[in-house]
Amino acid sequence: MSQVYPVGMLGNRAPEVFRKRRDDLLACLDCPAVFAGLDLEPGAEHLFRIPDARIFQEPALLHLCGINQTGVRILLDPGAKDPDRRAVLFLPEKNPAREFWDGVRLGLLPLDAPGYEDVLSELRLLTGFGTILSLRDFRASVEALVALRGEKAVGVYFHSYRDREGRLRESRSDRNWQFSREIARWIRPFGAEVRSVAATHLAQRLVLDPVRLKEAKQAQVWTNEAFQAVLPSISKMGTEGHLAASLEAEMCARSPWGLAFPTICASGRNACTLHYMKNDEPLDPKGMVLLDFGCRFAGMHSDISRTIPVSGKYSPLQRLLYGIVLEAQEYNQVNVRPGVTIRELNRLVWQRLEDLLQERFFSKGGTCERLYVDGGVAPLPGKSKAHPCQPHGVSHLMAEAEHDGDPFRLYQDQPLQQGWMLSNEPGLYGRFRMRVDGRLHEEWIGIRIEDDLVVTAKGCLNLSAAIPKHPDEIERVMAQGRTL
Repeated sequence: MSQVYPVGMLGNRAPEVFRKRRDDLLACLDCPAVFAGLDLEPGAEHLFRIPDARIFQEPALLHLCGINQTGVRILLDPGAKDPDRRAVLFLPEKNPAREFWDGVRLGLLPLDAPGYEDVLSELRLLTGFGTILSLRDFRASVEALVALRGEKAVGVYFHSYRDREGRLRESRSDRNWQFSREIARWIRPFGAEVRSVAATHLAQRLVLDPVRLKEAKQAQVWTNEAFQAVLPSISKMGTEGHLAASLEAEMCARSPWGLAFPTICASGRNACTLHYMKNDEPLDPKGMVLLDFGCRFAGMHSDISRTIPVSGKYSPLQRLLYGIVLEAQEYNQVNVRPGVTIRELNRLVWQRLEDLLQERFFSKGGTCERLYVDGGVAPLPGKSKAHPCQPHGVSHLMAEAEHDGDPFRLYQDQPLQQGWMLSNEPGLYGRFRMRVDGRLHEEWIGIRIEDDLVVTAKGCLNLSAAIPKHPDEIERVMAQGRTL
């Protein structure tokens, strides 16, 4: 049951905590709202595909009920007179034949089946929902709100906003948007409309509570242990695949919930592809390898990047450029505090990186062919543009999803709030040339250093502080032999 109901540190308190989250959201709603989990496990739309994600649920639904399986719906109804009907859980019926293949799933027995009431009582106790109905009753329940009670709107968790010209912007490839269209078709004949409740939900979910913060910290501990376990052996590994598999094995040995995302293991020039996923080429013994990795603890996770020398020792050029990125990252961490925006962090950190390059690289005769996206993420109308040499955003928000918040990155212009979790990941990519101590160094280099930060009352807490990133520290661990 740990994968179907991954409550983590909540333990026996899970029903109480999930109920409070639903009650807090209900207090902010001015209409009924529905949340949908996935109907298919990732990859299941393809024949013979066996999914490997252990936690795959829609983050919004996972936050409200903790259930990690397909076919789950939630109806929140602030206008319900019966307290047990303010939050309704919809589950599929039990399928013993399917469970024979895939394991136990939460579900109801047929209404006339022996033991129906016993299963229902157990589900109520486990989930904290007073009302649990069959998934087959979901449409009728939604339609009843508008047809019988006269509700004029039904909230749906999907992402939508209007820009300054009044144009509607929606994430139409997202399954939540597709679900909202389905609800709209059901209720339109009764004169009701669909309304997005994503902003209301995210305003609560993005602020980490103490339990989720503890889980995020534990994910960092496991990630650190896994990273230090493989560092001493990297010079003996011949391929990206060998290194990625070794790192993932160490993380999975510690976390029953598995990886936060597939590991990026990019050697040499491959590190100049930001989301490189091949992981199948030889490691350059004289080059560096960029690792982007992390594991889960229940619904939370880590997201770490480190760039290390395959040989165990940075070359003069590698150390110089790495030091520039590291100093920019540390500068960005100092700037993180409530009230600052991510767009402002981007402007400051990329300018700092440019100043350091000028001071330590270009002024010393270094030349390069830089790789970056001009302006980074497109700004909203009327907003300032990103730094012209920004290769990517320095931060993304994190919660139940590794990349969380609205997909339009509207949060870039919202003041950081205490309790938000965000990445800190400046990078430098391209072909660099420089003569050091009379010797010409030239190579394709991609460097990214990423930590996870949580905004505090006056600054931020670096959850990743214990994971080696300073070049001397990395070289020392690689040279020591296995340290754990």
